[in-house]
Amino acid sequence: MLLTAANQDYLRAFATELAGADLSRPLVVVTKGRMPRPLALALDDLNIAVVIFCSQSFHRTTLELRTEKGPVLAPDQTFDAGAECRDIKNIAMVHFWRPIVRKSVPSADWAVRAVRRLKDSGYRCSVAIGLSAGAGIAQEELVQTGLLEGTAEARDELWDAEAWQDINSAAAAVGYPVYRSTSCAIALATGRAEALGVWDCRRGAAEQCLPCHCPRTQRDLCQSRTLQPEVAQEHLAWIADTLGSSMSGLEVLPGRRVRTGGRVRQSMISLTLHKYQIELLPESISAERAWLGRFGRESGNE
Repeated sequence: MLLTAANQDYLRAFATELAGADLSRPLVVVTKGRMPRPLALALDDLNIAVVIFCSQSFHRTTLELRTEKGPVLAPDQTFDAGAECRDIKNIAMVHFWRPIVRKSVPSADWAVRAVRRLKDSGYRCSVAIGLSAGAGIAQEELVQTGLLEGTAEARDELWDAEAWQDINSAAAAVGYPVYRSTSCAIALATGRAEALGVWDCRRGAAEQCLPCHCPRTQRDLCQSRTLQPEVAQEHLAWIADTLGSSMSGLEVLPGRRVRTGGRVRQSMISLTLHKYQIELLPESISAERAWLGRFGRESGNE
């Protein structure tokens, strides 16, 4: 969104329309480019919450081969981009750290230096994501660039636990949040409770929330939003009505899951999760855009 002048003009126009609609949701932009100062000031004047995820893998500093092509920022430019927006009230800068593999996190000391520079540059937090694998991903190319030691059988994501531990330990030492969920980062950046239940022990907290270094105030804010295990009848009625079915065709499962027959649109899966923190489990999913990985929290047919 920030790599060309035309895209920047579009972002300004879109943000203006969003501000005019008087919605409470934040505007989130993921980019490998730089937010120009004039555009940042223009967005700030709109008085809406803007979260900029700056994608930076640091591969240029840790690998001999350049793995990210095109007009993307080098690591030092990413640090500069964070510093340039640090004083802007309505823009929160977040670092998107993908992928986490040992080749791009060479040591614990390196992790401390990288995390400290992110904090000093004004980034509110980072989000660490694993290496994508599966359909459409050429593992041979990942092996050639050194990101992957050898081909692996994976369905969506390869996660390097040791590299993550170096990053997480560095986050605790420096006092800088590093999350495993973009939802957590958006919550911290906007001063809200996390919306998808990542913090809840019934919804993956042991992997996505509790291992991460997160400010105590933010944890308290998220935990204050207790997620009721029961699925309200009014929410089931909304699901049935939206799907054009009857409530008798819905089966409520533990963990705020609802099984339904037939084919369900991808957007409906996302909408139900965001709107009511309910995960739909249909017989099949109709893809509406490119999507790599699982739709839900579990592997397998569901």
